[in-house]
Amino acid sequence: MVEPSPKTTSTTASPPSHPHISQASDILQDPARATIPRYRAYVHARNRFWTAFPDGNFIRLHTGSTNLECAFYAVVLSMAHQTPSSFEPQPAVDELREIFFSTVLAGRNESAGLDNENNLGADQIAAVFSEWGRGKGLRCQLGVVTPVDDDDLVPVMMNTPEADKSDPDEGIVRVWVYNDGWSLRGGMGHFEGIKRPGGEEGGEERV
Repeated sequence: MVEPSPKTTSTTASPPSHPHISQASDILQDPARATIPRYRAYVHARNRFWTAFPDGNFIRLHTGSTNLECAFYAVVLSMAHQTPSSFEPQPAVDELREIFFSTVLAGRNESAGLDNENNLGADQIAAVFSEWGRGKGLRCQLGVVTPVDDDDLVPVMMNTPEADKSDPDEGIVRVWVYNDGWSLRGGMGHFEGIKRPGGEEGGEERV
């Protein structure tokens, strides 16, 4: 899958000067947006995203889509770049794939009427990441930054059995990925890992 050109979108701030830096839209600064559905959920996600990515700025990482498994690759990349280089454990694509096909996740997918073997949706990869963490004794939660409403880039925090979107940060490993928007609209979306600008992340890029 060809990586799309990075978008720079914001309703309140000047666009980043670096051509490869994307910027999430801070709708908190627009009083008219306070009436939109799920605004409270957006506030929780926005605050956590801005903590991880100051001013909403992030860099999208080239992410492979072999076998339509870009969601697995995106989580691996983001985990490597958003946690300290000494952080252990780190997920592997094989581990995430095995969890996706496990009895626990297969049952949840069947209950939701899902029978896909690849091209995961946002809820599915969030469940995989949460289940991976549970097996490692970690509380893990995935966030997705995605274009919505005229291509504004908006962070969405996924609910998981291990961590609610409103839970405090203590003891929760929160990792963010990018999605081009089609996954949340029921289509075939592409996931990408993301990192902070300026080399502040840990780990090395790998696909």
